[in-house]
Amino acid sequence: MASIKHTINVTVDLRLLALRLRETGRRFVRVHEIAYELGVSPKTAGKILKSMARLGYVVRWSDGVYMVLDDKKLRFRQLPVAGEMAGDEKYY
Repeated sequence: MASIKHTINVTVDLRLLALRLRETGRRFVRVHEIAYELGVSPKTAGKILKSMARLGYVVRWSDGVYMVLDDKKLRFRQLPVAGEMAGDEKYY
């Protein structure tokens, strides 16, 4: 009998997660809250928040708690539109 796999690998867009936290007015976020909301283990949620801290979206406040930063402009690459040079970055 073949075993059934109960997990999958997913990709989390950290920029979008940061935007969502900011838009909902979250000032502080706990590792366990992210774990619950994303349906991942607290260890995985901690890795997600640590990566967000490296990118400047949050800063570690205390053990298991991160402060959401709101002063960093989020940038992303857009496909060039006619008349724009490739590599131009848009800030929103």
